This record gives sequence, C-alpha cells and structure tokens, in this order.
Amino acid sequence: MATTILTPAENRFLQLSQPALQLTELTRVMPLLRDHPTIKDSSDFLSRSTRQLLLDQRVNWLVQGSDVWKLLARLPYAINASDRRADWHHCALCHKPVRYEYHVVLRTDGHEILVGSECVKKFMSDEMQYLMTITTEDNFHAVAQYDDLTAQYPQVPEILWDQKALPHLPQQHRRRQHWVKNGTKTTVTGYLKHRQQILPETQLSPYLAEYTQLQAVDRQMAERQQVQQQHAVQQQAQLAEKEAAAAWQAADQAQLTAEQQLRASTSYQTYLQAVAALMVQHLPLPQFKQRLRGSTMPPALGQLVNSYQLGVMATEFARAGQITATRLQIVPRYLVADLNRFSRQLAAQRQRDWDDDVFNAALGFELTADQRRQRLTQLRDCWEGRQLSDACYATLLRLRESWQQSPVIPATWPEKLRQAFQVRLAEQPATGWVPAKKNHVTPSQLRQLITPQADFATVAAQYHRLYDLPAATEAVTLSALHRYYLVKADQRAGRAKATAKLVTELLKETVDD
Repeated sequence: MATTILTPAENRFLQLSQPALQLTELTRVMPLLRDHPTIKDSSDFLSRSTRQLLLDQRVNWLVQGSDVWKLLARLPYAINASDRRADWHHCALCHKPVRYEYHVVLRTDGHEILVGSECVKKFMSDEMQYLMTITTEDNFHAVAQYDDLTAQYPQVPEILWDQKALPHLPQQHRRRQHWVKNGTKTTVTGYLKHRQQILPETQLSPYLAEYTQLQAVDRQMAERQQVQQQHAVQQQAQLAEKEAAAAWQAADQAQLTAEQQLRASTSYQTYLQAVAALMVQHLPLPQFKQRLRGSTMPPALGQLVNSYQLGVMATEFARAGQITATRLQIVPRYLVADLNRFSRQLAAQRQRDWDDDVFNAALGFELTADQRRQRLTQLRDCWEGRQLSDACYATLLRLRESWQQSPVIPATWPEKLRQAFQVRLAEQPATGWVPAKKNHVTPSQLRQLITPQADFATVAAQYHRLYDLPAATEAVTLSALHRYYLVKADQRAGRAKATAKLVTELLKETVDD
C-alpha cells in the first residue's frame, strides 16, 4: 500500500510558509507541490532524488514553518454567529468549515489566513498554542499584550520556547535555567490572563537577570569549547601531517632503497655501460635504436626509461658532449647523471686511446709507409677520426719523414690534436722514438703480446713498452702473464698435474701454519 509523503493540508501549509522560510530546496520543489496536492511515495511524477528530499526534509520544513506564524493581535479569533455549517468559513489548510476561527499572520509580510483550532494545534508552534489557550479562555487581548511584552523583553520567547537555547550551558547550571523558565512562564501567564497596560517588570527582573548571567556562562563555555575544538583540530592536523610526513619518508626511503639496489646491481651497471658505448660512437638515431635492442635492460630500469628517451639523450650527447636531459622531466635524475658519467668517461678514454694510436702510427712505431697508411685509415673510420680533415691525414702520413727536417707540429692542425701530440712528445727520450703508453689494457690486447716462442721476460718488456697502468692493476697484469707462461711450460713438459698437486699441498701447509 502506498504511503502518503505529504497530505494536502501539509502541502498548503508549506506553500503558505515558503515566502518566510526561503529555503532553497523547498523553493526548488514548490512547482511540484502546487501541481500535486497529495504526494505519495508511489507517485510516478516523483524523481528518486525529489522523493528522498521530501522524505528527509518534510518534518524539518513543517517545524520551521510553525515558527513563522503568529496570532493576529487585533483579531486573534472569532466565533461565527451562525449555527449553519454552510455559513462558516473554511480553514486555509484543511479546507473544512470551522466555527471557531483563528486568524494568524505571517511574521515577515503580514499575510493573514484563517485556521481552525485543530490545524492550529497540528501546524502552529507551542508559543501560538499557548497564546490561543489564554486568548480563548481568559483574555482576548493576550496576544497584543504579549507583543508589547516581547518588544520590551525580546529574550522572553527564547526563554520560554527555544528548546535549543543555551546549548553550551554546563549541566550544573541546568537547574538555574529550569528555575528561570518556570518563573518567567508563571509571570508571563499571570500577566496575560488579565487585560492590563503595565508590564510585569518587577516580577520578571530576577529571572531576566539570572538569564543574562546564564547567557554569559553559555558564551564562555562556547568559547572554551571552540578553543578546545580548534586545539583538537590542530592536534589532528599535526597528527595527520606527522603521519603524512612519515608516509612520505617511508615512501622516499623505499624509493631510495630501490634506487640504491638498482644502481648497485651488475645488470644496471652493465646495461648503462653498453648504452654509453653506443652513445660515444655518435651513431645515426635509427642505427642507435636498432643496436640498443641488442642490450638487455634490467626490468626495474624498464619502468623508468624507454628507447625514445635514450634516443633523445644520445642525440644530446652527440651534439653537446654531455647529457642533461632537461626536456625529459620524468626520467630519474640519478639515471641521467649515471649515463652522463659513463658516457663522458668512455668518450674521454676513447679519445685518449685514439690520440695514443694516432701518435704511435705517425711517430711512435717503426712502420713502413703502407703500414702507416693502413693504421691511419683504420683510425680515420671511427668517430674520433672523422673529426679531422683530409689535410691533417696527409700531414700525419708524412710526419715521421718531415720531422727530421722540421720537428714542429703543423699549425693547421686542430688545437686538441696539437695538445695531444705535445703531451706525448714531452714524454719522449732525448734520442729515438718510443710509443705513447696506454693507461689500460684488455685481454685481447694482452693476447697479442703473447707468442709461443717468447718468454715472460720478453713479453714483460714489450708490455712495459706499450702500457703504463696503475700500480695495483699492473701487478695483477704482470702476475697473470707470468702465470700463463709457467702453466704453458708445465703443459709442454707434462708436469701440469704434479705441479698443481704440489701447489695445493703448499697452500694447504701455509693455511695450517
């Protein structure tokens, strides 16, 4: 069975009260209320949101509407002289004929309506029902006297009828509030039951004075509660800030840990070195990306950078000789810094190796003309070599022969090439030529030194002629070369197993000692 949300009487009451209420949501549904006197939850003209709004706000609207009406002071009520119902006026709310007419007026604009006693009891405020009782039973002029009283003492309606008055008053003061309310009501009732011109100032004074004190206590408590609420809000905000800061710190720490683990991993170092090796070759972008696919990117790194971004960095390195990646805001800065460092270090090493090789091909090695031309041609094909003009290579081919007549570096060479030769010439002995020594060596280069006929002393001398490594690296390198020849000698003599066994026993004895 359908449930009635709004009866016709309630509907008309809300329509009549709306000008004084000025509630946005009530105003919005007012056309619907005018078109449909009765509204049920099954009404097909109701949208879901409007139905819910009426269910939620109906009681609240009716309560607020009850406070915007008051009895008309000059004619609070009248009794129809006729005994015939046909002569009676109709209630503005329920539309029933009423003999006892109560005239009520809208407080905001003075609009008057006639209401029956039942609708007064149903729709009007406690204040109006209180005055209706006194007016009809005791004093016709009670409403006018009440208006005079409340104009002089506006706090009286608050004391008597406002259920939410003094909301912050401590519990220990509630008895005082109750005493004020009862005393005020008794005094006002006694004043209204009889027609009189003099206000009960003397009788009301103690209650009003006490109420003023209670108002001060209420304000103090309100201020104190507000301070406490503000303090609580601040504490919650500070706690939230601390929690947020802790969360950010934990996230930052987790990110930092993941970053450190990634950067320390072998796969990360290997991949960036491989990418840097491609970058220093200054390859065309399509070729760079094609060769880049041959390198295995660590999965964690794949979430941070892609081939497009690496291509942008490769283009920047080819143009500027360094990587800043200012256009790539989403790429981690540490990744940019690492790749920039690897690329610049590798480029510097390649340049030094190329300078060494060019010097050795032109001056440092005893080469035939064809050998010199072949080596310089190979060096010309790499990136570093493509930076020189044909005229430079022509002078490099003839430099060893022309040096005997004019030991001067050609002024037409690029400044960097001139500086590279000057550094290496400064290390030359007084007589003869020695090669420019490289500062690193690879296993493949060491294998080129090894020949079956040579011994360790000969290979070591050749090594010292070509390389100048840091002391620790040099010690390891020479030790490896020496061991290689010892192993080869044992293999030729057929004593490899016996030697290995004896070495094991010697090492064991050393451990025991």
